[in-house]
Amino acid sequence: MPVPPSLLRSRIFDGLTDAERDQWLGRATSVALKRGETLARQGEPARHFYLVETGFLKVLQLTVEGTELIVRFVGAGEPFGGVVALGNAPYPVTATATQPSVMRAWTRESLATLLAATPQVSVNIMREMAAHMTDALTRVRELTTARVGPRLAQTLLRLARQCGERHPEGVLISQPLTRQEFADLTGTTLYTVSRTLTKWETMGLLQTRQRLVLLRSLPRLEEIAGSDED
Repeated sequence: MPVPPSLLRSRIFDGLTDAERDQWLGRATSVALKRGETLARQGEPARHFYLVETGFLKVLQLTVEGTELIVRFVGAGEPFGGVVALGNAPYPVTATATQPSVMRAWTRESLATLLAATPQVSVNIMREMAAHMTDALTRVRELTTARVGPRLAQTLLRLARQCGERHPEGVLISQPLTRQEFADLTGTTLYTVSRTLTKWETMGLLQTRQRLVLLRSLPRLEEIAGSDED
């Protein structure tokens, strides 16, 4: 079967030959999730490493107060569960499907065998985990130092890089998101996010379409992201 483009371009397989990549895919099983289904839960033993083939995952972390925080989204070609490569560790987060999704999955045992044969993938997994940590630290800095406007602009630009699709009028964030999810990602209230998005829509910077957001002026949003605008 032809390899889906999302897997061909996955950074997890950087540095591998086609034969080595095919060996990995040949050892994987396929996991399909309906919208709202949970792939892994925080605190459970990490037994599988996943690569998203199609769809989108929302990654959440439960605080000691019982509040769910959106950590990040995982799109096509991106991994989840890299902690499996570190040994007997639990999943540090919960992952749920925000739309019908298909994953390629490797058991802990299969992963160990494949990593021994192609250690480059260990480097790739660690690189992705480091990128996620850097992104998390960046968001913490934004939450503590930036005003709401720049934080929301940064959130939109981050999503555009991850799941943006070229459109005649700009870049469409292809993952449907509620305004509450934007508020959670930005660390502010639903009211503030709604007010800011409405203001930017009036200014022509973006357009909302049934939980989708079309970014019509990336340069202006980049300006806001680096400013002190509210």
